[in-house]
Amino acid sequence: MELEKRQKALRFGIIGAGVAAETHARELAQVGGASLISVFARDLKKAAAFAETYSVPQYFADLAAFLSDPVLDAVIITTPNGLHLDYALAAAKARKHVIVEKPLEINEARARRIIDACKAFEVRLFVIYQRRYSAAAAQALDDITCGRIGKVILINIVDNQYRKPSYYQNDAWRGTHAVEGGGCVITQSTHLIDLAQYLVGRIRSVFARTSTAYHSIETEDVAAATFEFEGGAIGTFSSSTAAYPGQRHLLTISGTKGTIIINGEHDQVVFRRVEAESRSSELPADFSFSDPVDPRLYPTTGQRKQLQVITDALLANNEEQGADYQLSTVRVIDALYRSAASNTVVDL
Repeated sequence: MELEKRQKALRFGIIGAGVAAETHARELAQVGGASLISVFARDLKKAAAFAETYSVPQYFADLAAFLSDPVLDAVIITTPNGLHLDYALAAAKARKHVIVEKPLEINEARARRIIDACKAFEVRLFVIYQRRYSAAAAQALDDITCGRIGKVILINIVDNQYRKPSYYQNDAWRGTHAVEGGGCVITQSTHLIDLAQYLVGRIRSVFARTSTAYHSIETEDVAAATFEFEGGAIGTFSSSTAAYPGQRHLLTISGTKGTIIINGEHDQVVFRRVEAESRSSELPADFSFSDPVDPRLYPTTGQRKQLQVITDALLANNEEQGADYQLSTVRVIDALYRSAASNTVVDL
């Protein structure tokens, strides 16, 4: 599907009216060439309230009516993880471009169905992983690509967050296998798994342990793993929503000629030293090890940056990123859960 060449604005609709939808509505208003024209929620009152708050012209509780709008170009799916598939299939069938909040779905099989549907109906598919678009990630990628770090040998991912019990209690889908698909790994640390693979390359094997240490949920609130990357580097990984008071995530990439530590969410290079330069970087003045407990308090400029990239790509009809980008993180998370369940190394 091609947009009219003379079209100056891409017209978006949002599926969902929760926290993620609020972020996208707020940030989309700052994106050049984008216009938010409609919102869908199963509860009409929630859809109406959302539309009033964010000045959205149309709101719906009827999915078919929402998708049948001939001027709607693309939809952003912000529903719980395990509901992404049905909405994505419907949007693709209606020939709307599909943007899905992370993760793409709760397992690889369901994710592949979304990819296949978008291909079949010739619409584009994007997954929101906004930390790729931070300046800190760009610095790390440049250091790796230009060889300043040397051979990458070790990756350390620390994502020890904290959520109050109410985080799970107030949303019945959270912490369930059927709808969230997991716990802290699939919803929180999916970002860091994606970012590590974006910077270093694909993970080829996983050995993991998970536990439910604090929250009254079906799924994990603590996880630890070791990774092996295709390039030969070894990685360590920790994830939690039970680690009080919550720590700002850190991704450390170490090589034979340098090391860089970044936080993609707050867009900070925490530490950087390479052999070819005489000095280490200074710790950012506003750096803190503590992190917000409420997801609403996280920075959201990364979403704006990615939505701008998506908008520009659709308006210019640029080449789509491949299925490997869309599936890679889902495949690693699948493998991590299988490893924890079987107490074995799982190869991808």
